[in-house]
Amino acid sequence: MGISIAVCDDSKEYSEIVTEIIKRIVNNRTNVNTFNSGHDLVQAFKENKFDIIFLDMEMPEINGIETGLKIREMSNKAIIFYLTSHKEYAYESYRVKARDYLLKPVSLSIIEKVLNECLLELEGSLNYLDVKDIKGIIHRIPIDDITHILRKKEDRKLHIYCLDNKEIIASQTLDSIGKRFSNNENIIRSSKSCLVNMENVREIRKNVIYFSNESREEASRRCLSDLVNKFKLKKLVVKI
Repeated sequence: MGISIAVCDDSKEYSEIVTEIIKRIVNNRTNVNTFNSGHDLVQAFKENKFDIIFLDMEMPEINGIETGLKIREMSNKAIIFYLTSHKEYAYESYRVKARDYLLKPVSLSIIEKVLNECLLELEGSLNYLDVKDIKGIIHRIPIDDITHILRKKEDRKLHIYCLDNKEIIASQTLDSIGKRFSNNENIIRSSKSCLVNMENVREIRKNVIYFSNESREEASRRCLSDLVNKFKLKKLVVKI
């Protein structure tokens, strides 16, 4: 499935202008959908979890903040940019965890900049993790091959483990690596110091995660419930 974009502004004319700018930039690389009310966007989002949303702040019925909060109830993954004529709304956008707010009238160059950054982030994070190890060697690791990423207390380094039992040691922080997976719902925390790839989890017994290559890792109490629920959901989807 390709990357999808939504534009929502109660001004039909302005929403069409922004949509045409986006279509010119993406050049058929993505699907672009236009809405003129927050209600319509929320209803459509239930069927199609848009990856990027350009959302007007001031709209009748439900405004941009209320719309954004409803979207956040369904997903934390969508990248939201607010369109507004007033700088004072910037603080409110933080409640929705918006990526940024863009002052109207938004120029082609601004939309092109933020959109290309997002597309690079989304497209680049779909299949591979590019990482430099402690010897300065750059590795391109297929995400499907990763079992888990652990920050060890002993050396304060990141240890990236793969299905073939390969181990790559890097100096990055776990948070910096985690941001690269912000749109990958299969990579989640199993503890403060570990990310796991749910695609490669074979079993969770008590607080121990067993991977499909027979390696294992412990989960923390804080993360265990979310981890188990995610695992059960994935098993259900596979059965269906």
